[in-house]
Amino acid sequence: MLEQWVRQTAVRFPPAAGYVLVCLGTGLAGLVLLALTAAVCALCLVGTGFLVLPATLRVVTRYAQFHRRRVGRLLGVQVRTAYQGVPDGSGPGPGSAIAPKPSLRDPAVRKDLLWLLCHSVPGTALCVLALVVCGHAVNWLTAPLWWLLLPAQRDRIILLTVDSWWKALAAVVVGVGYALVAMALTRPLALLHAHVSRRLLTARARTGLAERVRALTVSRAEALDAHDAELRRIERDLHDGAQADIVAVSLRLGMIRRALDRRPEQVPELLDVAQQQAEKALDALRQLVRGIYPPVLADRGLVEAVRALAALCAVPTRTDFEPAGAAGAAGAAPPPRAPAAAEAAAYFVVSEALTNVAKHSGARNALVRLRITADRISIRVEDDGRGGAAESAVGVESVVGAVGASGLVGLRRRVAAFDGSTELSSPPGGPTVLKVEIPCGS
Repeated sequence: MLEQWVRQTAVRFPPAAGYVLVCLGTGLAGLVLLALTAAVCALCLVGTGFLVLPATLRVVTRYAQFHRRRVGRLLGVQVRTAYQGVPDGSGPGPGSAIAPKPSLRDPAVRKDLLWLLCHSVPGTALCVLALVVCGHAVNWLTAPLWWLLLPAQRDRIILLTVDSWWKALAAVVVGVGYALVAMALTRPLALLHAHVSRRLLTARARTGLAERVRALTVSRAEALDAHDAELRRIERDLHDGAQADIVAVSLRLGMIRRALDRRPEQVPELLDVAQQQAEKALDALRQLVRGIYPPVLADRGLVEAVRALAALCAVPTRTDFEPAGAAGAAGAAPPPRAPAAAEAAAYFVVSEALTNVAKHSGARNALVRLRITADRISIRVEDDGRGGAAESAVGVESVVGAVGASGLVGLRRRVAAFDGSTELSSPPGGPTVLKVEIPCGS
C-alpha cells in the first residue's frame, strides 16, 4: 500500500510542480497587469482611460485563457467560458474566436478580473508556500554537497548545524522524509489553486432561443450521422459475418446432396461441418442483435445489465446503484425504468467506458455509479489508472478516456442526441472520471 502511494505521488508530483512554477511566474506578472488595469480604470474617471480599456481587457482575457489551458491540463478537463460574441465558449486564444471589444458588461470579463486579483495575490502566496516546502527538502537532501563545497557557510545552509560528515548524512536521511512530505503537499496545493481558478475562470452565458435552436440542430445532425454510421456497421457485420456463414451452409448442403448419390460415406462429415457453420452464423446474429439492443436490457433492466458488464470487465469493478432499491436490497422498491432508447444509450456508455478501462488504463480497480430517476440517468465511471486522457488526443492512455479521439466523440454524440452532457476528468497520474447525464423525462 505504501509502495503504491509513493509511486502515485512520484507520478503526480512533476505536473503539480510544473503548474506551481508557471503559476508563480504568471502570478508575479499578474501583479503588474493588475496594477495596469487598476490605473486604466482610474483614468476612466476622467475619460481618457476608455481609449485603452478595450485593449487592456483583451490582454486580461488572453492572460486568463492561457491559464485556463494550464488548469485544464492539470485537472484533465477542458476549462471554457462563454464570452459575449463567442457562443461556443472557446474564449480568446490562438486559433479561436474572440469578441471584438471585451467589455466590463460581459460577466465573463468581470470574472477574469476577479480571477486576476485572486491569482496575483493569494494565488502567488500559495505557490510560494509550495516552492518553499520543496526548497527546504532540496536543502536537506543536498547537505553533503554544501558541506563539501561551502565549508565557510555550511552551518547556515540548513536548520541543522552541520559540523561533521555524520550530521550531513543524517540530514540526507531526514531530507528523504521531508521530500516525501513536500511531494505529498505540492499536489494538494496545486489542486486547490487549480480548482479555485477553474471556478473563477468559468462563466456561463445566457443561452438565447436562437443559440438553443442552433445547438439542437447540431445535435440532431450528429445523431443522424451516428444513426447512419450504425446502419452501415450493421450492414457490414451482416455481410462479413452471418451472411458469409449462411452462404457457406448453403454450399455445404449442396455438397451433401451430391454426396448422397456419389459418396454416401462422406455425408456425416459434411453434416457436421454444415452444423458448425450454422451455429457460427447463429452466434454472429446473436452478437449483432446484442449490438443493436442487448436482450438483457429488455429482460432484466439497466441495473442488471450494468452489473453484468461490471462482472465481465477484466479490471475488478465495483458497482454502486441509486436509489437503494436498485442494488437489490430486500424489500426495496425496484428502480424506475427509463425509456428503452435512453437505457440503451446508458448501457453502451458503460460498455465502452469499461472496455477502455480494461484495454488502456492500467488500472487495478474501477467503479461504476448509476443513478436512475424519473427524469434522468446519471452515470459515473472512474478508475485508478495512469490518467492523462485528453479529449482531443489520439491514443490517450487511460480510462474511459482512451475512448480517445473517435470513441469519445461517438460517445458524446450518442449522449447529445438526448440533450445530455458528458464530462471527462483525467489528470496525469489519475484518477480518471467520466460523468454522463442522459435526460429521459417526457
